[in-house]
Amino acid sequence: MWEKLAWDIDVFEDIQRSYPNEKQPLAYAAINICIAAESLRDWVIEAIRSLAPAGSEPSKDNVRDQLALQIPQLNMCTAIANTAKHHNFKEGRWVGGRVELGWEEGDEDIPSGFALYHVDNDGQSMTLAFSSFRALKEAWWNALVAEGLAAGRMPTPEWMQNKLAGFSGQS
Repeated sequence: MWEKLAWDIDVFEDIQRSYPNEKQPLAYAAINICIAAESLRDWVIEAIRSLAPAGSEPSKDNVRDQLALQIPQLNMCTAIANTAKHHNFKEGRWVGGRVELGWEEGDEDIPSGFALYHVDNDGQSMTLAFSSFRALKEAWWNALVAEGLAAGRMPTPEWMQNKLAGFSGQS
């Protein structure tokens, strides 16, 4: 499931770079990332609980709270995924959070295009979604390692290795 999250983040990044004039695909890809993060959370909760000694399984709420501490973007993803699934926004633990999609004028280094931002704490912090999602992927990997569900440095999934090999002309 972590590789699925990494896949969705890569799709978002490709859309941001390759189709800067398209706002719907960018928004759809962002929603997919948040749903993938929520799915991964559910998988991890069950894995952590199943690995605990019988009778001492942590509650789902306790594991969810611990993951939210390890993965700062998780509350944002929960709010976005639940809004996508249930049609109405409930801020939950993403207090004052919102998403903004706007047109950004480019310059000689960056082309013009739509940009998606995550705004936290009633406008106190505004982060480009491109950066938020990269941080999400890394935080998830670190949480998996901390929980004993993965080991080592963040891997490059096989699909990404194949993609990168295609760019360099290798097969």
